[in-house]
Amino acid sequence: MSAINTLYSLEQFCRDSSGQPYQWAGNSATYRWSVGKTTSEGIINGVVRKLAGTDTNGIEIWVVAGSFKIAADGEILRFTGISKKLWRLIQVPVKGDIAA
Repeated sequence: MSAINTLYSLEQFCRDSSGQPYQWAGNSATYRWSVGKTTSEGIINGVVRKLAGTDTNGIEIWVVAGSFKIAADGEILRFTGISKKLWRLIQVPVKGDIAA
């Protein structure tokens, strides 16, 4: 399933960016993602959060920044905090892509 391969590619992008598999440094904030539901059609959905700061005890405060959606074929349909240019580098090439 290409959607799973895109998730693995996304994890690698995050590791390269931050050393963490689910977190990356964007242009204006630090983000993290988590997988939510997968539809019967194989679409993977999830939540993207951004680091809002730390509390007085030093605990990180993460707020919802948006969401993501990856099609069953691996194409990223929506991903808050990552540019469409980066989408093309992260997603597993889909049928008909020039890079395929």
